[in-house]
Parts: sequence; structure tokens; C-alpha cells
Amino acid sequence: GRWVRTGPEVMPGAEDTFVAYGAGWANTSNTPFRGYKHDPYEGGIGTPFIVHWPNGIPRERNGRIVHDPSHLIDLMPTFIGAAGATYPVEHAGETIQPMEGISLLPALSGEALERTAPLCFEHHGNLGLRDGRWKIVSMYRRDQPRKWELYDMRSDRTEQTDLAGKMPDKLDVMVKQWERWADRVGVQPWPIPRYVEKQ
Repeated sequence: GRWVRTGPEVMPGAEDTFVAYGAGWANTSNTPFRGYKHDPYEGGIGTPFIVHWPNGIPRERNGRIVHDPSHLIDLMPTFIGAAGATYPVEHAGETIQPMEGISLLPALSGEALERTAPLCFEHHGNLGLRDGRWKIVSMYRRDQPRKWELYDMRSDRTEQTDLAGKMPDKLDVMVKQWERWADRVGVQPWPIPRYVEKQ
């Protein structure tokens, strides 16, 4: 290890610096995007990922914006790839669950990301899936039936026009994708029954 400098007076860039968001990160004014913080809408999940890596990103890529969707699950594959390491398949005789994400290294050098599976997520009963230009979301609403919404993110990034009623077959395919993912990774129902029973 080595010492690094951090704090509001430190500009990122030098090898001995580290910058992260502090307590004021939880902004709720995400105009023009819908929702905030933990919502599955873009106002809750659309966050810039800013990368500074002079020895890893070609100089001609400086200042470029990449619009490909990515997710927190993509960070581990990216870091492993950057380190030239290999993700283990087992440890001490136990099988390790495979990573869900993909490396973002191609995007840093100007290549397209090759995602083979949709991005799926769940947080406090708020559900979502992004597959290319298409996205489905479902907000948890106490004492209301689950309702899925469908959006074309290429033409409607602010999620104003729900296409679920116009494209029920597309919605059904994507909901089934989300359900298969949720079953495979063990998503718990919300609210968690044992928590509700204690109240």
C-alpha cells in the first residue's frame, strides 16, 4: 500500500490521489429524468461514470462520452481485465459464482461493448431490465398489483411514453427474461416476508 491524498481541495489525476463522492451525493433533482435515488427510472440509475487513466486510455479518447449502458456489475470484470488477472472459478474447494457483468475496457479504447445478456436489477422491490434500446421497469407500490412498463430508450430516454399496452409481446419476453434472472440469482420478494411478520 501507499498513501493517497483525498479531500475537496485535491484535484484527481496524479497517481497519489483518490476522489469520491461525499455525503452530498444523494441529489434528488435529476431533471429531465424521471425518478430519483433508488427508482429504476433513469433519474434513479442514470449516473455518469468518469474514468481518468492516462496509462490505459489512449490520448485521443480524452474527453469522449460513451453512451453504452453499463452497471455496477461491470466494474469487477473491468478491474480484473485492467490488472491482467483471471477471475477464479473455485476457492478452497468451493465453486465461485460467475461474474454477471462485462469488461468496459473496450469502450475505453473506442470499441463497442459486446453484452450478451440484458442488464437486470432490483432494489427494494423496484425492478428493471435493460436490453439494448429497450427497458422495462416496475415500481414497488404497497398494496397494489405489480405493473410493468416498457420504454424505448433510443427515442424516449426520459421514460415518458409507456409502450407496454402497444407492445405486449415485447413486454412479456422481457418480463420472462427478468424472472429467469431473478430466479437464478435469488432475488427475494419485497417486502421480505420475515421482516413484515416482525412488524
